[in-house]
Amino acid sequence: MRCYITTYRNAFRPGHTLSGKQLTKFLLYSVLAFALLMGLYLLAWQVVIYTPVVDYLTAPVVMQFSLYAVQFFQVMVLLPVAIHLLKMMAAYICRK
Repeated sequence: MRCYITTYRNAFRPGHTLSGKQLTKFLLYSVLAFALLMGLYLLAWQVVIYTPVVDYLTAPVVMQFSLYAVQFFQVMVLLPVAIHLLKMMAAYICRK
């Protein structure tokens, strides 16, 4: 997991590029991270359902919050992958 976090941070540093194999490995770890975040999100909803807070929630609020949470998790996980992909492609094109 430490390697994933280091690679995640390196996406925002200009000098670091990944090879195709490293990018594929990072993408798979990103999918696992997204699954972990979604699992934690669903666990949090289970806690909310069994507390009195659920009486104050309406269906549109829950749907909107769920949509925003999933989109936030997607952006948070896939943005570094896209940045690494763009840096890898730029390094490949500049090499020719």
